[in-house]
Amino acid sequence: MNAIATIYVNQHLESLRAERSRSASLAPTRSLRSRISAAAASLGIVASNSGPVLPKLQNYPYEG
Repeated sequence: MNAIATIYVNQHLESLRAERSRSASLAPTRSLRSRISAAAASLGIVASNSGPVLPKLQNYPYEG
């Protein structure tokens, strides 16, 4: 009786593993850029504003 129960439990665990791997393969993956930006944001490396890094050239004598 114990051997039959072990077989049933192993079959059930195998079906759960197959379902998990199947759902993991169908999940959308994030791009490398989004993963790097998320890691940088969690470390506090990224600047808080999303504006340009260089200042605007206002009242510049040689505006083209």
